Amino acid sequence: MRKLGYILLVMCALECSSCDDFLDVKPVGQMIPTEVTQFENLLNNTTTLDYFMFDNNRSCFYAYMGDNIQISENHAKYQFTATYPNLDLLAGYTFYTPVMDPQNTPFAWSSGIYKAAGYFNNVVDGVSGIDTNSEYAKGVIAQAKAGRAWIYLNAALIYGPMYVPGTTNDTKVIPCRTSGDPIAANGPLCTTDELLAQVKEDLDYACENCPASTVNPCRADRACAYALRAEYHMFTRNWENMLSDCQKAWELALANRKNVDEMIYNFADFYFEATTEINPDPGVSPEVYMTLKGPDLLFDQTSNRENLLYRNAPYQSSSTRYYPSDDWASIFDKEKDLRWTKFVLKDHGYNTTVGDVVYDDGIQLVYYRDELSITEGVTYPLLLLMKAEAAARINNLSAALADLNLLRKYRYKGPDSDLAGGTSLSQDQLLNEILTERRREQPLVSFQRTLDLKRYAQDAGKPWSKDIIVHKIGEKTYSKSINDAYYQSLPIDNAILQYNPQWGIAENNSLFEPYNAW
Repeated sequence: MRKLGYILLVMCALECSSCDDFLDVKPVGQMIPTEVTQFENLLNNTTTLDYFMFDNNRSCFYAYMGDNIQISENHAKYQFTATYPNLDLLAGYTFYTPVMDPQNTPFAWSSGIYKAAGYFNNVVDGVSGIDTNSEYAKGVIAQAKAGRAWIYLNAALIYGPMYVPGTTNDTKVIPCRTSGDPIAANGPLCTTDELLAQVKEDLDYACENCPASTVNPCRADRACAYALRAEYHMFTRNWENMLSDCQKAWELALANRKNVDEMIYNFADFYFEATTEINPDPGVSPEVYMTLKGPDLLFDQTSNRENLLYRNAPYQSSSTRYYPSDDWASIFDKEKDLRWTKFVLKDHGYNTTVGDVVYDDGIQLVYYRDELSITEGVTYPLLLLMKAEAAARINNLSAALADLNLLRKYRYKGPDSDLAGGTSLSQDQLLNEILTERRREQPLVSFQRTLDLKRYAQDAGKPWSKDIIVHKIGEKTYSKSINDAYYQSLPIDNAILQYNPQWGIAENNSLFEPYNAW
């Protein structure tokens, strides 16, 4: 019996034993609901929202492989020591091999991918065994398939190489578990092509059957399903279909929300208020001690107006682990971009005392946008930028510029927020503006930017494409090509490998000591 099966079995049993709707549990841990509504309740479980590519301390090693963040010498010397629980952060930043401890199964694998997928599989199988004909049942199945598709789309392209059109895409990556039986064997590893075929099948069903609206963006409505299929087309570089699905998603979203003001916050409407007397330390932005206020009471909730698919994101403002990179800071208009003027603040950096010596990074930039309950799923602003990218990719520059300027209306100061000189830009110049705006709009720390760097590698020579990723710690420089094997395959830990010999992957018994290698 496969160990992953055991892991999922135990998790399933523990989760379900605490839920009144699922007290009738077989000894092996499978649930026996008899109504579609009971299975639907599984879609509300927070397990489906958490830990995708981040750890138990809400940090994301995959972001450390990208270009959005940087760490200091003090971080490296005194924070990321042998006792630090998430040393894959330092490993990813210094391109240490292996990037993850081979002796431990990461949360991103056990919970973020397979535990969450297990819930969706249970819903698909369970509802299919009760009712496959009613609109309600089809809607529940569709929401589960949309959630599963989001997981496998991103996991396939993170754990394996980027999809390349016109090639076989036959690299074996990860298992694709679609059975609701937690003790079903894993079988062989699936290829990129096989994984994305499953994603496409799930999303086709979701686009056809997801409900027109949902109470909460933790679950996919039909607009979300089309947005997710647009992401699939984005990664497979089918620009015509990407544009078509983005247009449909935007049309459905507008029908639900009635106007764009209910889909995108105007950041000019946010302000900080001192609810108590404050006394900022020298150099620290006073806003750090204040409370963020907004145009509604939902901006810090999962149901805020911008979220189309909510998935928890890693912490964004932890100066004990990283700072925004100089490269990331360079892409902002420091005077007019409200994301910068409102949320990039000055605060105390990392400091620690060793013996009688204080090591202090002083005042640093910290990004506080996570006050808005950000998601690493899909937002309406990102959907709009996907729509703009797809239009620009097929050289419909006027439509692309219109979408870009629509978002800029909500993100930049002043009565004229349109991109200066936008109508005179070439296709590559406008695409670069759109993709840079996408980077500004994404969470600072998540898997998304690094995954984008992988897909942009197919645009070699373009201004948005980077061949070499460079990191620094003090005077030391670390670099790696985005096309290097380091980015094309993430390791699977020994605890999983030893129970899956059919994969033919040798265990890695090397020491995991990135703190000794930098």
